[in-house]
Amino acid sequence: MPADIPFQKKDFAGLVKDLLEDVRSGSGGRIALTDAAEGSVVRTLMEVFARELAVCYEQLDMIYRSAYLDTATGASLDNVVALLGIQRRRAGHLEGSVTFGRGQPAPEDIHIPAGTLVSGRKAPEFATVEDAVLRKGESAVSVGVRALEPGGETVGPGILSVMPRPIALIDQLHNAGELILRQREETDEELRDRARHLVSTANTGTVSSLEQAARSLGIVDVKVLEDHPGEVRLVLGDADVSMELADQVRARAEEVRPAGVILNTSPATRVWVQVTATLELDVDLPDHQKKAIESELCARLEDYFGKLKVGEMVRAVKVRNLLTSHDAVAAFYAVPGVNFLEPFVWEENQLKAMSTRYLVNQDVIVGSAERVGLYVQALPIRLILEPPKVNVWVDVTLTLKPGQESKPAEEKARAVVKLLLEEVSKPLTGPEDAADLKYDDIQGKLKDLASRLRVTVIHEGDGRVVELDRAGHTDQVGGREQPLLRNVVVKPGDAQ
Repeated sequence: MPADIPFQKKDFAGLVKDLLEDVRSGSGGRIALTDAAEGSVVRTLMEVFARELAVCYEQLDMIYRSAYLDTATGASLDNVVALLGIQRRRAGHLEGSVTFGRGQPAPEDIHIPAGTLVSGRKAPEFATVEDAVLRKGESAVSVGVRALEPGGETVGPGILSVMPRPIALIDQLHNAGELILRQREETDEELRDRARHLVSTANTGTVSSLEQAARSLGIVDVKVLEDHPGEVRLVLGDADVSMELADQVRARAEEVRPAGVILNTSPATRVWVQVTATLELDVDLPDHQKKAIESELCARLEDYFGKLKVGEMVRAVKVRNLLTSHDAVAAFYAVPGVNFLEPFVWEENQLKAMSTRYLVNQDVIVGSAERVGLYVQALPIRLILEPPKVNVWVDVTLTLKPGQESKPAEEKARAVVKLLLEEVSKPLTGPEDAADLKYDDIQGKLKDLASRLRVTVIHEGDGRVVELDRAGHTDQVGGREQPLLRNVVVKPGDAQ
């Protein structure tokens, strides 16, 4: 008998054929019985014996199949899975469907096995009831789910959002509709799939089992740290983890904790970041379009920071790339005197800036038990959207010398200011460049016309007004000396 066929069953016809051949052979010194005609004594006796033997074969086959997960059915399957400590789910379980998805189309087929656990805040645990595949090039697939425990209240849309045991390349999960009580009990195939999944995932005392214990209660971001030999800390990275939920996670994790290991559970320390930047647009846009661009960029930042894990750093170049990812944004500039990314933490019931602790080359570096996020209610995202060219208005007031006519003097003054603005704006090529407009240069070119001269410069971008005098061209802003025409591109028609 071949090794891959441990039990070979014979049917009635095959048994009759073999028996007739045996008695016809006369082997072993027996008298050969050759009358195999229908209704003969020899054939009738062989058929009677073959029928009883065929029934025994069928019964043995049923017993054999009833001992294995893949072939047992009904009550026999219930007995097999009872060895694993599970029971068939009867009618009265919450059922529905969830959608597994990705932000981008799948690069390859992604298999979602039956029995995959899904959960959410204030909702029972569910498991998928069938195998599913997110096909290459697709971004979502819906799968049926059933609650692990009977009964319960209807679960609303969007409640299920966590996979206690994540599947690689799947980053989105939600239930589009309600999950309600059904009156259909678990089928044999669904029970087999659940038992197979339990066998493949039945491990305790491991990092993955501790993480799964937290995710089964709806925790999305969880990290296991070994602080000292024999001491493990379960860090909960979600932003709204209450002490009651942390205690529930600890109780669930204690069930799978390795023997002899001390288990601690605590929420991650939050590090809040405020983003401040100036963005140059490719064209000048009306205010409502600027607001729309700002809202879209803020949403992208919130999405990026919301997906950061415990202990994950924030790279300044990544945030800059997000801010310049909009088609209307031409360039990014840091605001002088302000950190582009400013980290804050809660200390003594207030937010305190901690740039010296967390900022390294403009990147925000946090510890293994800390998580970076945005707190826009207290630390709003500050984006300044500017047009590609900022107008600078120069107002010149002349007191003419005797004999000078006002019209020619006005034309000459306008020409002088335009020429000077063109000259000082030529070197402006980068965000740190500054123009140098001096009172003495204007006064020297107009001294033959005016006995007195007053020059006022107005920066249209922020409304700053500066009076030029012989002391120079700088302006005191916040106790710091700032170049008057910093980061300005001046058009020839900007002077008035």
